[in-house]
This record gives sequence, C-alpha cells and structure tokens, in this order.
Amino acid sequence: MSVIEEFEKEFDSEEIEMLVLIKSGCSGAAVYDNMLRPSVDFLASFDLETGTLLKETGRIEWMIKNEKNRKGWGYDFQQFGIYHIKVKKCISKKLKPYQMELLNNRYMLIDIIEDNVTNADLEKLQEYYARPVTIENELGVFELNREFSWFEGEIDWDGIEVSVFMETDEEGGDSAIRAITALLEFANNFKELDKRYRIFAAKQLTELANDWLESDEESELDEISQEMFTKRIEMSEMIFSSSGELTLYYNDDDMFWGHSIEIDIDVSGKAIDANIVG
Repeated sequence: MSVIEEFEKEFDSEEIEMLVLIKSGCSGAAVYDNMLRPSVDFLASFDLETGTLLKETGRIEWMIKNEKNRKGWGYDFQQFGIYHIKVKKCISKKLKPYQMELLNNRYMLIDIIEDNVTNADLEKLQEYYARPVTIENELGVFELNREFSWFEGEIDWDGIEVSVFMETDEEGGDSAIRAITALLEFANNFKELDKRYRIFAAKQLTELANDWLESDEESELDEISQEMFTKRIEMSEMIFSSSGELTLYYNDDDMFWGHSIEIDIDVSGKAIDANIVG
C-alpha cells in the first residue's frame, strides 16, 4: 500500500465543505518516504450545512511530493485567514490519556474553494485573535504569540539580553499567570539560581566538553575544568511552562562548537538534566 493510500485510510469517504479560521500558516511537514505531510491548525470552524459555529481547534492535512525544486507547501494558508474548504473528516479513534482531542478533529484537504471568505461569526473571532495582547511588568513587555501559545520578550540581566517565553495557562488562551509567577520568582534570585544551574551543567557536561576539545585542533587549551566551564557559559533563553517547569538555554562559548546547553528544571526548582542541543 502506498504512502498516500495509507494517509487516505485515516479519513471518511464523504466529502464535506466547511469554513475555517486558520491559527497560523504552514511552516513544516512530516516526512513519509518520498512524500511530505504538511498541516495547519484552525481555531474555529463553521458548519455550512447546519449554520453552526464550532469553537473547537482542529487540523487540516494534505500530502505533496518531497521534491528538491519544491516551493512552499502545496497550499498557502495565512494566519487568521478565513477559508472555504472541501475536506474529508478523520475516522475517530480511542485516544490515550496523553493525546490531544485535536487528533480526532483532523481533516484531509481536497481543495481550497475560496479564501478571504466573509462570515460574521468567524470574523468576530478573527478580530479577537488578531488583536495584540501584552503583559508588562518590571522586567519588560511580553507579547502573546498565538501560533505557539506563549508570551515572548527580552529582558536584561546584568548586561546580558535573555529571551523569555512563557506558556499560556491553556492552549489558545491569553493569560500566563503560572509562568509569570515563576519568572518573577526566578528574577528575585537570579544570581543565586544562575550560579546553581551553571554548576549543575558543569558537573554534567565538563567531561563531554573535554571529549570535544580533543577533536579541536585549533584550541590552545589542554583541559577544561568544571570551574572554567561554569564561567564560560552564558544564559540566552528561558522557557517557563504552564505547569511551572523551566528550561534554560546557555551559549556554550564554542566548547561544543556552537551548540546550546539545555537545562531542564522541575517545579520545585531542582535541575534534573543538562544536554547539548541544536
């Protein structure tokens, strides 16, 4: 059975038409042999048969060939655009506890019938989602990025510019109370916590850094000590989850040839793992 046939088996045979309000444009695709499976999520839909507005998130998927000269993703969806589409709905299946309900609200795209569609119900939601939402406190201004459901901004700590991302309290929401609380708590103890996590990363990764050093023919160093490792790395990014976990990223000062150092921290503030990424 071909990749396309396997894909089509996931959906009903009936073709339906609907209106959708797109969350964001397509930015990637899953790879299946010589095919790509792009997708976009929608924030709400309008049932043309019943005239009902459905405020449930869903996903539109399609297949295209994975060709070297390919441009784009086959279809061009714009963020917060309203589209009239022809689709087939997925066959519902029992989901595991960790799986999103969205998986049972997927549609195989057959065609875009019309873009820039006029629909009063979806236009009200379009206006709501398109409006800018910001949070401002003593650390700076953070703007909601609806595509990723997080607030993002830059803060300055001791002359170091750090990117901050705070997940919203719920998917598609416009508040981040838990994440903001965690950020402010971190800010109150920044120097102490930064030092603690640097030391943790050094204990976890100094041996690996020396392995990389052996392959660096241009370096004049003989060895990297834990103390040296601790001083060389510099924080670049912070991600606060909606449940209170924190992920920190540090610049590696080329000890890992430009890779970032990632430190995972649980809700109690305990560092649980450190790796190189990117």
